[in-house]
Amino acid sequence: MTVHERPPRARLPSSFRDPAGYVFLEDGLFKRAVTFLGRADYDLFRESGLYEALVKRSLLVPHVEETREPDPEGRVYRTLVPEQISHISYPYEWSFAQLKDAALLTLEVQKTALQHGMSLKDASGFNVVFRGPRPVFIDTLSFEKNTGKAWVAYGQFGNHFLAPLLLMAEVSLELNGLLRSHLDGIPLELASKLLPRQTWMRLGPLMHVHLHARSQKKYAPTGGAEARPKAALESGPDRKAAIVDSLISTVEGVRLPGAKTEWIDYYKELKHYSREAEDFKQSAVRRVVESLRPRLVYDLGGNVGTYSRLVTQQGIDCVCYDIDPLCVNQNYLESKRNGDSHMLPLLMDLTNPTPPLGFGLNERLGFLDRSRPDLTLALALMHHIRITGNVPLARMAEVLARMTRHLLIEWVPKEDRMAQSIMGNRPDIFEDYTLANFQSVFGDYFSQEKAEEIPGTGRTLYLFCNRV
Repeated sequence: MTVHERPPRARLPSSFRDPAGYVFLEDGLFKRAVTFLGRADYDLFRESGLYEALVKRSLLVPHVEETREPDPEGRVYRTLVPEQISHISYPYEWSFAQLKDAALLTLEVQKTALQHGMSLKDASGFNVVFRGPRPVFIDTLSFEKNTGKAWVAYGQFGNHFLAPLLLMAEVSLELNGLLRSHLDGIPLELASKLLPRQTWMRLGPLMHVHLHARSQKKYAPTGGAEARPKAALESGPDRKAAIVDSLISTVEGVRLPGAKTEWIDYYKELKHYSREAEDFKQSAVRRVVESLRPRLVYDLGGNVGTYSRLVTQQGIDCVCYDIDPLCVNQNYLESKRNGDSHMLPLLMDLTNPTPPLGFGLNERLGFLDRSRPDLTLALALMHHIRITGNVPLARMAEVLARMTRHLLIEWVPKEDRMAQSIMGNRPDIFEDYTLANFQSVFGDYFSQEKAEEIPGTGRTLYLFCNRV
């Protein structure tokens, strides 16, 4: 098949909002089409030196242009093949520090764009992904010529970044979950109502959230995108650089209080493992990873990444999921300090994982619709999901089988000290939680490759291989 005989490109369901271009999948690669409507801004983006400046500083994913000719009939001016990202994550799966770094990245991208005569027309959190513990901007077509008018993405930045950061720092870390129900960002009016009074005393939150929210209500009562009258948008001095500097100062000043969560000191206070048992378990994980040499690993309930690092130390990408926002935050900060480019910590409640979201329920992919890991670690996890989450073993086995090729799972008997602690005074309604039933229901989907008892614990590590 020649270049001109290729079938029409089918854009991804998530890529439909920008007439300047779209993303599509072809030959196993994600590519970006630049339409003729986006031609002028894209040409300026390349000619101005902005592309080279951003890529040189690792602020933007690099791309190559395909050699195929423009396609006026298909309205495609250029076809770009960007660096392929191994795992896509979304803002509602990020820790506080991740969201803060993504916000500062977006502002640095805008600052650099202004220096090259361009400006961001889109400041969505979905324009950023993480390559390990480093954020990177991925939307090559978010840039337009700077005409000197007001920054059209100013309000969007507040909704996607500043509002959730302030809510996480001032009210509760769990309020990041509002981004899951507000895909266009948390409305500033809502954030202003939720934030405590003391935030009115600080210049950044006052100007960029509270007063901006009032302005939006006054000038855009029907939900307009920009909270200023049209005349203000089209005249006056260019204040974008000053706004960016003010936002950088505001975001840098948002910090978490000294909070403590249930699982943040889990490994420090570990009492149900002896040193021998812990060493055995770590050795077993290393042996499995060395034997399978997976391309991608998930660590479910990975806490602060202790076992995930046994994976990344071997140069293998690992996505470490945990329900505790401080654990994810600590893992991210440690990975960032250590330059662990293979670690991606993410926030996830495995009893209520990220569903497909957005228009058509396919604009943002669900947890099971993204990467398929070659190996999944489920260590000291199943008793939490079975007892706390009340998820039957059969359902657990079904979902894990949909997710992964190989599974290293830790069987924790009901008599285990931690299992008993979790059960507390509740009645024992977990009749399916037996070793025989565990082996039976997981055997419906997996073949058992190995079983090793963890010394002195009553627990067993099982390595399964998916039958499909």
